[in-house]
Amino acid sequence: MELKIIPIDEIHFDPRNPRTDGTVGLEELTASMQGGKLIVQPPILLAQKEGYRVLVGERRVRAAKASGATEIACLVREEEINASDTHRIRLVENLHRKALNPIDHAAALRVSWLVANAKALGESGGAEAILADPAISVLASIPKLEQLLQEIGFTPTAPAKTWEQVLDELGVAMSADRRRKLLRVLAIPQDVQEKLQEIAISEAAVRSLGKLPEDKQREVTEHLLENPELARSVRRIARAVNEQEYSVEEAIAEAEGRTLGVETDEEELYPDTLDFESDQAVADAVLRFLEQANQLVSSLGLLQKEAPSLLDIPDPWRAYYQQSLEMLRREFEQV
Repeated sequence: MELKIIPIDEIHFDPRNPRTDGTVGLEELTASMQGGKLIVQPPILLAQKEGYRVLVGERRVRAAKASGATEIACLVREEEINASDTHRIRLVENLHRKALNPIDHAAALRVSWLVANAKALGESGGAEAILADPAISVLASIPKLEQLLQEIGFTPTAPAKTWEQVLDELGVAMSADRRRKLLRVLAIPQDVQEKLQEIAISEAAVRSLGKLPEDKQREVTEHLLENPELARSVRRIARAVNEQEYSVEEAIAEAEGRTLGVETDEEELYPDTLDFESDQAVADAVLRFLEQANQLVSSLGLLQKEAPSLLDIPDPWRAYYQQSLEMLRREFEQV
């Protein structure tokens, strides 16, 4: 690969990237770019007849463009690379960076497993053709790969390549229980999965959503698209619907702190004096909060005591360390 300065207008994004949230949360990355001049790790591009296609580093290219840059330093790969190797490179690169959306994560791993089995059963060409189609996303390729394998007699319970073998080849450490939990997010309808890719939602929340009937999954998802902040309350909403027999509208209203069908103003939502049904319930809640807060303060004190200076850490560990600090800062901003 050769380091080159590439005009951003000549760089094209690929819908087959395992990550679908390339435009989400770019503000800090954009600010750090300084007009595209400061990029610690250059994106990797594939040279094409017309321009270049992003292999690795889509977010860095988008952030550089948003920062006002017209060109960017990139590593350019001139030789061709097949579709399955392209998918593998992108998956591994994304797993070692900003956490993938759980839908993207599960879909990318399942595609790798399906492709590995297709190759082991002599259907490398069919799998490559599906992955190479620029009109098909990673998520949408799953049913096509499953159909291909079904036609050649693939048995999921006795695969030619086990999950353990595929994960070892990818360099991903994951227990069987962890893998099952992750892949459970793909059990929900594909149209719901595609909408959830647009939302910052946790894996546990997606699994909770999957416990609802499909019509209610779609109903909750529409509310999440309207108000992404509700993603933090999905488990609470699902429990209210499943265990307390709330309607979705009632569960959403409860999660938002309002009474369904009642218009409230700011003073009604946040009165000077809150009226609790049980003083003991309030006391228990406050004491639990205090205990957790004390544990958090203790952990923070230990972190501050043992944390090394950022300047003392060599690359590439400095970047990982800085990412951890940014993650902590963001979490505290949301408290």
